[in-house]
Amino acid sequence: MSSYSIVFSNGATTEIKANFGEAPVIDGVIDDSTREWKDASKIQTNLTDLPVKLWVMQTNKDLFVSVQFDLLQGYHSSNEFLGLIISVNSSENQEDFYDAKFVQFLNISENIFSYLDYFVNNSVFINDTAYSGRGAGKVEGDSSVYEFSIPINQNITEGNEGDVFLEYGKDYAFNISYGEDPVYPQGIKKSDIFLISINSPKIHEIIPLDVVLNSLTVLVFSIIGIFCVYYVYKIFKLKSKIQRLRG
Repeated sequence: MSSYSIVFSNGATTEIKANFGEAPVIDGVIDDSTREWKDASKIQTNLTDLPVKLWVMQTNKDLFVSVQFDLLQGYHSSNEFLGLIISVNSSENQEDFYDAKFVQFLNISENIFSYLDYFVNNSVFINDTAYSGRGAGKVEGDSSVYEFSIPINQNITEGNEGDVFLEYGKDYAFNISYGEDPVYPQGIKKSDIFLISINSPKIHEIIPLDVVLNSLTVLVFSIIGIFCVYYVYKIFKLKSKIQRLRG
């Protein structure tokens, strides 16, 4: 546990809307061969003075966030982490940020990390009894890649009462924080708040069964009608030919 105060941000100066896209694999690797994240909203921004790429995307079930940045190898901490501290809505008031999700490296040289999920109560981080969402990270050379998935419209059950319930068509303030020591928030070195907009779900148009059946019925009878006309025509042609032969 650790007390914290969100005094390390200048406010939600940037808004980003989640685009719909195919769910990526949350493994800390951007797979160009499968065009992962190709439909994401992508911006270049900063966490304090650290330039980062922020990608946001969603499906009907999950919100996906990726943060990528470069640091010279000598500047990577062995306990580097990146966290999403989520407000209950678009509010940036300290008390409204009560869901925190971290990808925490345990051994950065071997890319060993843990995904952590915290409930923040009265400025104290408390480990959730049931983790919600997923997170992964990878450091390769100078580059760090972090990926998260967070459920949208998930059912609140025993153990995940401390998670923010993300709803369709609403905006949420996200404090994105980078740090070097696994103590929150004392280990946080860079951060900023972003307003992420979640779209309403895509609704696939479903044609009613009776419309389908009626259309098929019309099609079948139309085909039968065409064949009937064709055979009547052939009969008349045959009768005409017979009459000419008799004449």
